[in-house]
Amino acid sequence: MLAETDGTVPHGSDSSMRTSNINNNINRNSSILISKMEDVVIPFSSEVPCDNGQLMWWAFLASSMVTFFGGLFIILLWRTLKYLWTVCCQCNIKNKEAQKVNNPANNQAADRAPKGPDEKEEAPASEVGWMTSVKDWAGVMISAQTLTGRVLVVLVFALSIGALVIYFIDSSDPIETCKNFYNDFTLQIDMAFNVFFLLYFGLRFIAASDKLWFWLEVNSVVDFFTVPPVFVSVYLNRSWIGLRFLRALRLIQFSEILQFLNILKTSNSIKLVNLCSIFISTWLTAAGFIHLVENSGDPWENFQNSQSLSYWECVYLLMVTMSTVGYGDVYAKTTLGRLFMVFFILGGLAMFASYVPEIIELIGNRKKYGGSYSAVNGRKPCLLATCQKLLLSSLIGRNTEGVITRHEAESKLKSRQGVVV
Repeated sequence: MLAETDGTVPHGSDSSMRTSNINNNINRNSSILISKMEDVVIPFSSEVPCDNGQLMWWAFLASSMVTFFGGLFIILLWRTLKYLWTVCCQCNIKNKEAQKVNNPANNQAADRAPKGPDEKEEAPASEVGWMTSVKDWAGVMISAQTLTGRVLVVLVFALSIGALVIYFIDSSDPIETCKNFYNDFTLQIDMAFNVFFLLYFGLRFIAASDKLWFWLEVNSVVDFFTVPPVFVSVYLNRSWIGLRFLRALRLIQFSEILQFLNILKTSNSIKLVNLCSIFISTWLTAAGFIHLVENSGDPWENFQNSQSLSYWECVYLLMVTMSTVGYGDVYAKTTLGRLFMVFFILGGLAMFASYVPEIIELIGNRKKYGGSYSAVNGRKPCLLATCQKLLLSSLIGRNTEGVITRHEAESKLKSRQGVVV
């Protein structure tokens, strides 16, 4: 009782206060742990706030990876099952043939038996099937041999350049930003472009004779890493610039597009445009990768070693690297960026050393008889006589300086008659 009046605490009450403090600390730590776990939880709803500092780059990358490897697995599984089914059918056919050889009497009786009209000939439509008809239709739609195919190919190329321009615009923003689909105009345009790319991808997939080879094409890989992230952006109300720079690889087809439009007709012009398009597309694509890794940072460093570089600074960095100048004003800071530069300089230097001199040679050289013919005012008989001499020399294979053509003989005869008169 005295302890209570003096304000001292008994032993039992002291232990109860300690247990209450421990419980409070446990509750506080558990609340902190729950708050940390909430930052890691995958948002399955678009209502999750975007500006909470949570990075969702892996969701965009996972959408592309799942699409690519999932489709590849389905194609390989289908091929395996088809191969097993073919092997089993061949075994059954061989067994039936062996039975026919062993029992010839039954075969003769089966041949003498009357057959119905449906058993004699199979309908050709059933042999072809609706899948083959759809495949032929898709092949006509994307073929450059038809007007519809040319228009579709040119339209896809134009929209790819438009998507690349949108990437150039968005590259000035941070790598991952909050964007509402209903308020962002560039995201709406990019979504419309990618829906068209998805439909065109479906046509190409239906028309492809070898699905596995089609799945591994460059244009297909570009679609895998650019189309699915756009749908993820709409779902999460955020945008990740990601691998959208791969759209620059479409520039490789620039020479084909110009041939479809009958702009390029000579072999030298086609070769020149092809070299320039390959060089520029490789340059822009590599600059996009450097821009991504340098502005993001290394994942194992918790993205703490990033640096702010614009896309055009990365373009400048790649050009300086390919030309082996290396001023040092702009350089890669992340480990991923430096590792990429090590491998890129091997191929980039070889491409720069081979492509640039050939491009300059094609631009500087002009054939003697190249260009278009233009009529020149003068004496036509002299021009005709020169052409006759050239033709005669090419036919007989000898010098024709002493040969007098018909027009020269007539002109000399007229001049002599004038002198006599």
